Amino acid sequence: MAELSQKEQLALHEFSVRYRAALAKQHMTPEQSLDTVKDAVREQYEQEQDAKRSPSVEPSSPTPEREPDEPEP
Repeated sequence: MAELSQKEQLALHEFSVRYRAALAKQHMTPEQSLDTVKDAVREQYEQEQDAKRSPSVEPSSPTPEREPDEPEP
């Protein structure tokens, strides 16, 4: 590959800066989408924190009823 002159290198660098800026501008995430994601993450985090704070109560398993022993004749 041929060596680029200093002037050509500078021009290429300036082009790359403008190109990246245009790409970033074109593919910007709308603020509304970011707010939606932030709200969803915050809600999930709060649910997880609430679950950690409250003691987990497991339903007690009912003890099986025993039938009375039949008297022997």
